[in-house]
Amino acid sequence: MNVQPAPTGHDAAVDNAAVLTALAEPRRIELLRLLTDQQLCTRDLVTATGMSQPLVSHHLRVLRQSLLVESTVCSNLRVYRVRADTLRVLGQRLGVMAERAAVTSYEEPC
Repeated sequence: MNVQPAPTGHDAAVDNAAVLTALAEPRRIELLRLLTDQQLCTRDLVTATGMSQPLVSHHLRVLRQSLLVESTVCSNLRVYRVRADTLRVLGQRLGVMAERAAVTSYEEPC
């Protein structure tokens, strides 16, 4: 069995359940997809999605809390961007699970 070292730093801060829960909402996936291509402010996200400003802000809050996006203030606008490191951590964790599942999926169940 392959034993992985305990995660440290940002890797340890990424909560699988929080990230997957955030990604379970289609509107948050849409926001994340838009932010993958470029950094955008709330107003631009409202325009691009047709969602109300309070709804976009709510979804951005969930994405921030799950460490999927971060923001900065630029010229009195809050600008959002994707945290690629969180997506990388999730991808690595899912990859490990897929590798383990590939091994056990060929074993006899009994």
